[in-house]
Amino acid sequence: MSKATQVTLSIAFLLVGGCVPPEKPPSGRAVRVAVLQGANTLTLSSRSTLTIKDGASGKVLHTSRRASSVTVASSSGGISVAGKTQSSRSLNVKSTSDKISLNGKTYPGSFQILRRGGGLLAVNIVDLDTYLKAVVPSEMLPTWPHEALKAQAVICRSFVLFNALRNGSKDYDITSTTLVYNPDKRDPRTDRAVDATKHVVLFCRGELLLSYFCTSCGGFTEYAVNVWGGEGEFPSPVECPFCREASDYRWRATIPLPDFQRKLRSAEIASASSIAVHKRSTSGGRITALRVQSGDGEKVLGINRFRMTMGPDIIRSGFFDMEVKQGSISFRGRGWGHGVGMCQRGAKVLAERGDSFESILKYYFPGARTRRLKW
Repeated sequence: MSKATQVTLSIAFLLVGGCVPPEKPPSGRAVRVAVLQGANTLTLSSRSTLTIKDGASGKVLHTSRRASSVTVASSSGGISVAGKTQSSRSLNVKSTSDKISLNGKTYPGSFQILRRGGGLLAVNIVDLDTYLKAVVPSEMLPTWPHEALKAQAVICRSFVLFNALRNGSKDYDITSTTLVYNPDKRDPRTDRAVDATKHVVLFCRGELLLSYFCTSCGGFTEYAVNVWGGEGEFPSPVECPFCREASDYRWRATIPLPDFQRKLRSAEIASASSIAVHKRSTSGGRITALRVQSGDGEKVLGINRFRMTMGPDIIRSGFFDMEVKQGSISFRGRGWGHGVGMCQRGAKVLAERGDSFESILKYYFPGARTRRLKW
C-alpha cells in the first residue's frame, strides 16, 4: 500500500455540476487493466475484423477476419506477429466489434501488447463503467440487495480511479486481480447498480478516497496503516455488529507444524520456536503484528504478511486465538479479510433493513461523502 490513501484531483477530473479544475481529463479516458504479464506467447482473435498496429508508428502489421486467430510472441528482435518478427516494442489491437478474445477469453474494448522484461504484457483498455460491470459481480453476489450492490460499485469506482491517477505514467492502471475483473460474470442486476451510481465516487476532506472493502470485518473495521503499514490516513474504524450472523463469520484452521515452519521460511523466518501476539489494534483488538522467535532471533511479522504467508483463506482475518497441540497449530477466529473499509456482509444487512447506499458508505467511511465526477 502506498503511503498516501488520498490523492488530489486538480489535474485529473472535471466535477459534474461543480467547478472546473485547471486541467481537464483527456476526452474518453479509459481504464488500463493488465490481464496477462510475462507471457512468451498469446493468441488473439475476434468475431469481426481484428487489426494490429505498431504502437509507435501506427503502421498496420496484421489484419484478420472471420474469427481467425493470430499468435503474438516475444522475440529477441521485438515482437513476432503471425510468425513475422517486428521491431515493435508495443502493439495496438482493435476489433470492429469492440470485443477481442485473448487466449480464449473475451474482453471488451481494445488491447495494448507491450514487450517487457523479455515477455509480453497484455493491457485491456476499456471504458470505466464497462470495466465496473465486470468487476462488481465478481466481488459481490448479484443476488444481494440493490443498495449494497450500488455501494460496492461506488467503492470499486473510487478505488480504480485513485489507482488510475497514481499510475498514469505506468504501463497500466490496475491488474485484473487487484479487483477481480471477469467480463464473463456480467449480470443485469449489477449492471443496474453501476448505471444507477454513474459518476459517483467517495471523497474525504475534499479529495478522492482510496476506498477498500472486505468480506466480513469481524465486528470492527480497521485502519489501513495497521494492515499495510505506511503513514497514510483513513477514516476512523467503526464497530460493525451486522456481519455476525453470516455463516462464515466464525472460522477454524489447523496447520501441521512442519507445514507451518515451511511457510514461515518463505517469509525468511527459519527454525521458528515460538509465536505470540506482538501488537493489537485499538479498534476491537485485532492482531496487527506477531512476534516469532527463531534461530535468527526475534522477528516481528505484520498481520497482512502473516496471512498471505499462511494463506488468506486459511488465516481469514487478524481476529484469532492460536494454540499448539498434537503436532499442529490451531487457529480459531472471526471475520474474513483485512477489515479495512466497507464490510460486505454488514452492507448486505444494512441494505436489507432499508438503508440507502449513501447511508451504508457514510457508516463505513466516517467523514467521507459521495460526489459526482465525470471521468
